[in-house]
Amino acid sequence: MKRKKILIASVTVLSLVLVVWAIILYQIFTARSKSSFYGSSYDMKAPDFTLTNQDGEKVTLGDFKGKVVFMFFGYTHCPDICPVTLSTLNSVTNELGSDRDKVQVLFVTVDPERDTQAEMKKYVTFFNKDFIGLTGTPEEIKNVSDSYHAFYMKEGTGSEQGYLMGHTSSVYLINPDGRIVLRYPQSKMDPKEIAKDVERIL
Repeated sequence: MKRKKILIASVTVLSLVLVVWAIILYQIFTARSKSSFYGSSYDMKAPDFTLTNQDGEKVTLGDFKGKVVFMFFGYTHCPDICPVTLSTLNSVTNELGSDRDKVQVLFVTVDPERDTQAEMKKYVTFFNKDFIGLTGTPEEIKNVSDSYHAFYMKEGTGSEQGYLMGHTSSVYLINPDGRIVLRYPQSKMDPKEIAKDVERIL
């Protein structure tokens, strides 16, 4: 009887040790997996929204469930960051080859005053015919940007463009399950490396 109790106790202790080691190994593996991405790690459920695309249709984030979504806040009169970023994202889709159909780029304006549907259509399709430009009322844009922790503000009212917009310049990557898992600041805009991240997620 005593030997049986000792055996049971030994098995229990061994089981606990194995469970602890399994947890430790899982955490190490997860940490290594996250750190091996080119983009900066980010973990947040992507808030849903309803905005209007360049064709006048209402669009929600849920419309793209099952795809990898690149979401970027900017405006069509942007002199530098926005065109460079959209060009980079076009290069990313080219790198993906046949997997490009599993990716959607969303360009959300922070300047609804000037970015009409017609302006957005002319702008986004210049970079890629499959890119979607999203606009809305000032209140709708503010609600979406706030929910994604993106900022924007009007500035430089004396410029030739009338005014400029300061805005968040990072690109968010939303996985097929609807979570923001990576973020790409302007210092991480290598199309080949971004494409590798997408392939790993797909």
